[in-house]
Amino acid sequence: MKKYQVGIVEDKTSSAMFILFKLRNEDNIRTTLTALQNDVDVKNAVVGFGNQLMKYFPKVESYQPHKFNSPLMNDEVGCDLAIWLKNEDKGKLFHQATRLKNILATSFELNNTISAYAYREKFDLSDFEDGIENPQGEEILPVAIVADGELAGSSCWVLQQWLHDFNWLNSNNQTSKEACIGRSMDDSHQLDNLPDSAHVKKAAKENFTPEADLLRKSMPWSDDNLNGGLMFSCFSVSFRSFNLQMASMLGIDDGIRDGVFNFSKILNTNYLWCPPVVDGRLDLSLLAAK
Repeated sequence: MKKYQVGIVEDKTSSAMFILFKLRNEDNIRTTLTALQNDVDVKNAVVGFGNQLMKYFPKVESYQPHKFNSPLMNDEVGCDLAIWLKNEDKGKLFHQATRLKNILATSFELNNTISAYAYREKFDLSDFEDGIENPQGEEILPVAIVADGELAGSSCWVLQQWLHDFNWLNSNNQTSKEACIGRSMDDSHQLDNLPDSAHVKKAAKENFTPEADLLRKSMPWSDDNLNGGLMFSCFSVSFRSFNLQMASMLGIDDGIRDGVFNFSKILNTNYLWCPPVVDGRLDLSLLAAK
């Protein structure tokens, strides 16, 4: 039986929902998380703990949110609990989210709900293909899942909501947009003679030693007011790879910001630890709370 949340590595569905919670009552955390453990399906849902909740998992040394002190990225700490629900049926997503909200209500308050979906199967709403550099096959687990030790089967998850400027995207030509990303919008091949701000240069995993590799599982999102963008979602054995790539994108060292900031901005960032699985349920053995 797999010792990790299968939903981390399995293919994305055509529809999903991210439900983000804040910790409001710390008196019954163990009871509440045990109820979550008994209900959640670790194949069709991914669960991550963050922020204030992580003080009850003191042995998880890999949980180290990073502050960049950049005007492009708000350093406010993210949510305390995130659940990524995946289901092709949007009605079932609604009922799953409602049930989990009620299960968690004793300790957690629902802070945000974001509907996500597939666009052109694997594209961002900017019309660029997403996840091209992902590891494949046998390379996936070593990148995304901790292999050994007390944290074996767990994963570090960064969930980041980006809001796109569709006025910019709709008013600029294809060449201008391709210069931001560094790939062709027609066939996704990497272009030549790119500016230093091109995303493929700023976020290239080979720029770092050892390589900063991530498993990306991002999905487009939108709301009823026709705002939309990308729910950037990545998994790794630590936050190192994300922090290195994000620092490069923000231009922390060289002052050159990533071209993606020409048409998108970060709304929020959540650093999360995904617990392992035992007997098909979330493993809460490292929980140090009554």
